[in-house]
Amino acid sequence: MTFLEDRDLEDVPTIPEYYKGKTIFITGGTGFMGKVLLEKLLYSCTDLDRIYLLMRPKKGVNPENRLAALYNLPCYDRLRNERPGAFESKVFFVAGDCSELGLGLSDEDRTLIVNRTNIIFHVAASVRFDDPLIVSTKLNLRGTREIIELAKDTRNLECLVHVSTTYSNTNRDPIEEILYPPLADWRETLEICEKIDDRTVNILTSKYLGEMPNTYVFTKQLAEHVVYEQKGKLPIVIIRPSVALDTVNKLYIAVI
Repeated sequence: MTFLEDRDLEDVPTIPEYYKGKTIFITGGTGFMGKVLLEKLLYSCTDLDRIYLLMRPKKGVNPENRLAALYNLPCYDRLRNERPGAFESKVFFVAGDCSELGLGLSDEDRTLIVNRTNIIFHVAASVRFDDPLIVSTKLNLRGTREIIELAKDTRNLECLVHVSTTYSNTNRDPIEEILYPPLADWRETLEICEKIDDRTVNILTSKYLGEMPNTYVFTKQLAEHVVYEQKGKLPIVIIRPSVALDTVNKLYIAVI
């Protein structure tokens, strides 16, 4: 029997039933995966309480205006037509930045999140393959550590979902649903990127990455271990989606 076939699911709530009344905190809600997640939650689980998006100013646009622009994207056409008012009444932003210590949250917003949140989706990531190691490390690695610290303080946390990538182990064939040994010590990597100057780190990057092709997959692999260390301490899930394509802001997910 498979895992699901062997389970008694009679008393397990449906997905909409589970999300009813829940408060959700999402990082990366304006990115490829985040847009799809947000739309699906609002469309299929309309009885959820509310969703907080971590948002930073970008290119001179403040979070409030970015939130309005987000809802105007074509991928929310279905939501606007069939669930009018759901976005406006249930989605709120908190100002912050995953690349900053403490996620850049104010004390007031941090208190709000730790007191109200039931589910955390950590989706934010630097997905550029050519980002300098320091940039990728701050967002993908340190940002994950800061999410873990927030989760530890969250009073009614039911689940922390960390979105990794199937390409975090490109040096493996096949890639199985297991956690592979870390490519480096994530704490040491953070210390290097925080204390050594940019020029030196850039010179050493190719040697430091070893057989990994770029800083994205390298830092995402290490970030899995930041999360995995909390096994048995926090209710955590690591997922590894594969390809996400953004075509005129209409998102398509290909799981291969």
